[in-house]
Amino acid sequence: MKLLLSAYACNPNHGSEEGNGFNWLWESAALGHEVWCLTTPRGQADLTKVLADRAADPIAQRIHPVYVTAPRFAEFAYRWQPGVYLHYIVWQYRAWRAARALDAQVNFDVVHHVTYNSLQMASWLWRLKKPLLLGPLGGGMVAPESLRQYLPEWFKTETVRNFISSLLSTFDPNVRQSMRHAALVLTANSDTAALARRLGAPKVALTMSVALPESFRTTTYVPRPPLAGRELRILWLARIYPRKGLHLTLAALGQVDKRVKFHLDIMGDGPVGHLVPGWIAEAGLQDRVTWHGSVPYETTRAAYLSHDLFMLCSLRDTYANQYLESMALGLPILTLDHHGAADFIPAAAGIKVPVQSAEATTAALARAVEHLYDHPAELAQMGQAGIAFATNYTLKKLVAGLYRQAAELAPELAGLAPAPQALAADAATPA
Repeated sequence: MKLLLSAYACNPNHGSEEGNGFNWLWESAALGHEVWCLTTPRGQADLTKVLADRAADPIAQRIHPVYVTAPRFAEFAYRWQPGVYLHYIVWQYRAWRAARALDAQVNFDVVHHVTYNSLQMASWLWRLKKPLLLGPLGGGMVAPESLRQYLPEWFKTETVRNFISSLLSTFDPNVRQSMRHAALVLTANSDTAALARRLGAPKVALTMSVALPESFRTTTYVPRPPLAGRELRILWLARIYPRKGLHLTLAALGQVDKRVKFHLDIMGDGPVGHLVPGWIAEAGLQDRVTWHGSVPYETTRAAYLSHDLFMLCSLRDTYANQYLESMALGLPILTLDHHGAADFIPAAAGIKVPVQSAEATTAALARAVEHLYDHPAELAQMGQAGIAFATNYTLKKLVAGLYRQAAELAPELAGLAPAPQALAADAATPA
């Protein structure tokens, strides 16, 4: 079928939103669809090179990038965080104009909005009056007020963000119209699903939003050395953004009973990295923490395999890719029981601590570390459960599964269902 993909962020050489945009582009074409992709020129050089390198591949031959530029004032505004909203809104308008002209030539069967994946950023493409699939979307999460002491720059990052989110949901007509005209809205967590329904979406489905290349994961559990006589090795791996909860993690570890031997490796850097030494000292963990700074993505696989526990307590997160990476390599998770983590980390693959008061939450996290130290056999059981879960979420399986789900839930999207020959080829490919 003829599919129009809206992927504002799309770059095969980047992770996060940009990598997600490219993965949807490639895998939807792999299912046999002819795909036109609306995107910005920011990833044009890398995308052009990848398609040229794979020019003989029939998948690449079914991909048609459409680069839509924003006016100069919007490009200037993009340099500052609030200006990204302006750039995106202006780009969406221009993308709709380009799509309208292109649709007159192609006559698209379905439109799928992929990135940005924030519900409040919306899409102008409902105006094409074609069957519209949105998501998977996030954006409905709110950081818990009870833990604000662990989120630096609360006003700047949360109060302002929530205000802008409310403004967009209330006054940007495209937000509500996107929801109301969508054949189906896929959401990455229950918080966003509830928001989509409040904004008038007639059909909403909760679904996993991330996946991994087949090459990243392991198919069998890799045993860690016996814990007796050595430290419990804990890994924290992420960009050090305020909402990622590193301060909370360190505060909790500072309350772990002194009899428990552990060492935390922090891998990552970011806008609030300059605060990390102070957080470590405040928790009294100078001898129990090593901060490695930014590390190449290629080294992260080895990091997951060399640790006993992954501890990422995001205060606001759609669903961190690191959770799935950790499970795919048999590393148990300790996190907060909210947002995407609550929906898509199996109870058997780790410990999810309820969000309570700051004192109760840090204490519960500390007790969880002590429990796992005292019951090391549970770590292996959790690791095996994580691998079993992650097996279902390779890139090929995710895209094929979500398009199959969309086709079942919305008759207008029936053409997205993978063709039998595509499914047969996928089944024959080692997962």
